[in-house]
Amino acid sequence: MENTLAQYASTASLETLFSHFAQVAKHDQERSELTHGVLKRLESYELEIHTLKMDLEDQSNSRKRYQLRASNLEDQKRKMEQIIDKDPYVVVLIDGDGSKFLDELLRDPVSGAAEAAQRLRQKIKDYLMDTPLGAMDVPILVRVFANLNDLARSLRFSNVIESADDMRTFAENFTNSRAEFDFVNVGRGKENADSKMRKMLSHFLKNYQCKKIFFAGCHDNGYLHDLREHVGDPNAKDRIVLIETTAAELGFLNLGFPMIRLDTVFRSEPLGNERKTKPEIFRTRQSSESLDTATPPDITSTPSPSLSASKTATSAPPLVPTASFSTSGNGGTSIKYPSSYATAGGSGHQNIVVQTAKSKNPKTIEYNELGHRLDPPVQVPLKTNPSQASYKAKLDRIRPSSFCNNFYLAGKCKWGSDCDRDHGTKLTPGEIAIHRYRARTSPCPSGADCDDYDCPLSHHCLNDPHCTRPDCKFKTSRNGDLHLSQEELVPRSRWTEGIDFPTA
Repeated sequence: MENTLAQYASTASLETLFSHFAQVAKHDQERSELTHGVLKRLESYELEIHTLKMDLEDQSNSRKRYQLRASNLEDQKRKMEQIIDKDPYVVVLIDGDGSKFLDELLRDPVSGAAEAAQRLRQKIKDYLMDTPLGAMDVPILVRVFANLNDLARSLRFSNVIESADDMRTFAENFTNSRAEFDFVNVGRGKENADSKMRKMLSHFLKNYQCKKIFFAGCHDNGYLHDLREHVGDPNAKDRIVLIETTAAELGFLNLGFPMIRLDTVFRSEPLGNERKTKPEIFRTRQSSESLDTATPPDITSTPSPSLSASKTATSAPPLVPTASFSTSGNGGTSIKYPSSYATAGGSGHQNIVVQTAKSKNPKTIEYNELGHRLDPPVQVPLKTNPSQASYKAKLDRIRPSSFCNNFYLAGKCKWGSDCDRDHGTKLTPGEIAIHRYRARTSPCPSGADCDDYDCPLSHHCLNDPHCTRPDCKFKTSRNGDLHLSQEELVPRSRWTEGIDFPTA
């Protein structure tokens, strides 16, 4: 090859050699550029590889950190689950003012209390058998909240127990039957038991060691607001179980929580002195037209004066004047005669004047189109009224007690001498008017559905429809907001005591 190039170089012309040299130089330049490009690419690849190595090392370190953190979290989760599952339990919350034990249990306050505790515990265990807790021997905590004095009075007046001591004995023996059972006397106050029930419901829902909460308060609409807060919460739905004793209010049936009955433990009917005849507006209503056009049967009848002449002529008894008969609102009957009449027998006999019977105005309740009870207006006592000072002085003398609404305003009190409010102070008509107004400033616990003809409390705000107070007690009553608009203050039906149908 070298000889060939040498011969070519010796024989080729200078111009040819320059041309060949130029071609060789060009190839060398191309080769140099190619080599330089390859080296530059290798350099970039080496830099990229270095970067990737750094990223890989960083990712490896991060993965190790996350793996360590995940491992720590898994350990913490296992420990928390062990803590939660270590001592699981269930709780039974009972509003004892409304959910009452069976009569047969209450009448024997010693052994009956132990039997009530045993039956209640067994029924709860039977329910748990169909749940994941069935295979576990979980403690069952029971809390009964009640005003023992008022509860004992109700039971005594219904002839369930003989004395108030029987109820206290029952509560003590129920509490002592098992270490985890408590019958708590909440004392006087309408909201005491309710408040305890609400607080305990919230407390046990926050404690995940509590696996089930059995809630016996379906007789009281006041609990609906608290339970509605947990509708849609799958955790609460799995844990809350409602206990129905007396017939549950409709709102509880629509919550979606499981509901059970324990008829071998609790009464299914209210006490005799708790029953009320409720004006069932919507049950009997067929249509608004039928309500408006319905008329009560005649309560006044007048014997026909068109007696035959022959009959009156031959009848021996004296003439008897026409009399009208009318029923009073309370179910009685009055007979109204003419103011005077002459007895048979001719002249010489005097006219006898018969006193016309005075009929007592029947008590009535009006409802709007929504079935909300409407209150009659009440007169606001003047601050300059002299009775204000005398009323306050008498009230101060009996504190911390107060005047009995039923005794002073309705004229009767079912508790009689056992009532814990004052009956002994003599109030003047002016003072009674002041007390009536004071009573009307308080919302009725039964709310809009109240059907007590003698109820002295209010069922909507006294200032409706113009109340502007942000802290009005009728806005936050146990039955919700009791304010009414101008349209809602229009009465649509009236119920009269002693008559079993509404009048327009």
